[in-house]
Amino acid sequence: MRPNLPIVISIALPALLAQPVLFENAGTARDPALTADGRSVAFVSDRGGSGFEHIWIRQLSGGGLRQLTTGNHNSREPAFSPDGRTLAYVSDEAGGGIYLIPAAGGKPRLFAQGGHRPRFSPDGRIAYWVADDAGARLFVAGVTGKKKSPLHADFHSARDPVWSPDGKRLLFAGCRTPSAESCDWWVSEAGGEPVAIGAARIFRERHMDGPPSPGLWLSGGNTIVFTAKIGENTRLWTLRMASDPWRVEGGARRLTSIEQDERAPAAGPGGRLLYTSRTQNIDIWSLPLDANHATPRGPLKRLTDDPSIDQRPSLSRDGKRIAWETSRGGNFEVWVKDLVSGRERGITSGPLREHMPAISPDGSKLVYDAHDGEKVTIFESSFEGGDPVRIREDNVGQGSFQWTGQGGTVLYFHREPPGTVGLMDLASGKRTVLLRHSKFNLSIADARLSPDGRWIAFPVPVASHRSRLAVARVSPSAAADEQDWIYAAPEAINASQPDWSPNGEWLYFLSARKGGLAVSAVRLSPEKKPEGEPRVILEFPNANLTIAEMRPRDIGLTVAHDKLALAVANYGWAIWSVQP
Repeated sequence: MRPNLPIVISIALPALLAQPVLFENAGTARDPALTADGRSVAFVSDRGGSGFEHIWIRQLSGGGLRQLTTGNHNSREPAFSPDGRTLAYVSDEAGGGIYLIPAAGGKPRLFAQGGHRPRFSPDGRIAYWVADDAGARLFVAGVTGKKKSPLHADFHSARDPVWSPDGKRLLFAGCRTPSAESCDWWVSEAGGEPVAIGAARIFRERHMDGPPSPGLWLSGGNTIVFTAKIGENTRLWTLRMASDPWRVEGGARRLTSIEQDERAPAAGPGGRLLYTSRTQNIDIWSLPLDANHATPRGPLKRLTDDPSIDQRPSLSRDGKRIAWETSRGGNFEVWVKDLVSGRERGITSGPLREHMPAISPDGSKLVYDAHDGEKVTIFESSFEGGDPVRIREDNVGQGSFQWTGQGGTVLYFHREPPGTVGLMDLASGKRTVLLRHSKFNLSIADARLSPDGRWIAFPVPVASHRSRLAVARVSPSAAADEQDWIYAAPEAINASQPDWSPNGEWLYFLSARKGGLAVSAVRLSPEKKPEGEPRVILEFPNANLTIAEMRPRDIGLTVAHDKLALAVANYGWAIWSVQP
């Protein structure tokens, strides 16, 4: 389940050391870090062929390339000590944390359990952060790792520290309370009271997601380099600060003019910067699976191969046919594929966004919706194509259609508050409410009926961006009452996108683990109570093939008797240099 995919890598080196050089190889190149003298660059790559990402070092004065870290775990976020003799990095080994290793090679040692994004000060101290149940804690410690105590422990969250060029100050992203209004960038001097610089206002004005975190504090001035996402694109930006008191001066400015996904800036000699660019391709993949026993039967396989976005798949129960939505042609349309013959074709074409297809259990029909900017129209179509049947115009939400076993009705979600989930008769358009909750509204949109139609599984929100998996008995006379819901997975597991095994004994779902998403399954009793802990079915340990940054509804987990299918993002990485 860790396919090695050929990816072109390019590393443009600082001009004072060498002319730009193109490297072509199998693997990735990201998270650059340079020594202070500019003679060596460390970066993350999976080129070793193990299926794991490790730290590699290249001598830029004509030396060779060598692998620094090894093992059956991923390494990332390298950072050199001021003298270039030690490298700090983050590893997944032993539950994850920051490790230190001699740059010349040797045995790594654990520095900070659970630590993230280490940064050396000019005098050799290390700043980093650790996530906890409350938020995040900021730490500064010497390389011995002794006397670790949180900095600004009164903050609800403090993370992603960067040092000032003289090492006398730290800039970090922090929130004093759980409220978003308390979040900003803060300058801390010698452990004194931190000062908010007003960056949060700039982020709001530019509609930046996040909020962003600082990446670099450049020498020769108070310029901060950071990455921020606006819409679907992540770019490199700069902010200038004024001191006494510390505050933002002016607005945010794009650092580069080319249109590419940019992240992980690192300082180089001569004022140049290294950064990572990323390309993305989302396709439908499948995992061979004995779904009735939650047992994988082989590696992950690609079902679609197109530079456009392919997402939100729906499988027939026998696993021989699949439907999905795609951006081929520039607009989202519905496509289908016969997985036996390999033949695929478009079902829709036109100016409207037509998406979220649900294929019938026998694979002969599908329903989907179309948007014209004001209303949603539901259509039914044959798998073989032809003129679709218009079912209903309504304020129906996205991502909730599912055929029942009888084939004449579908599960739907209605957006108008309070959000409801119910059954829609395709012949008459009549609707019967199965789930309603005045508080949760949109959160129960991704519900799924059991194969026998007697139970319905759905995610229930327990906190911001967190949900818990629940099951309720289907009642033809009244919507399921919250007091009768059965929770199928522990509250600690953030669960979404459920789907049933064909025999109804297993419930599959997306689960958040170690900061990323995985596919898990839990076995249920005849009364749909969980039997044992959830089982991990599919993980994505590498950054080049992952679902970590995708929205669960776009992933669209779907299960048939011999496979599961989902949308997966395949990333290619490159390292570039730029002069601010």
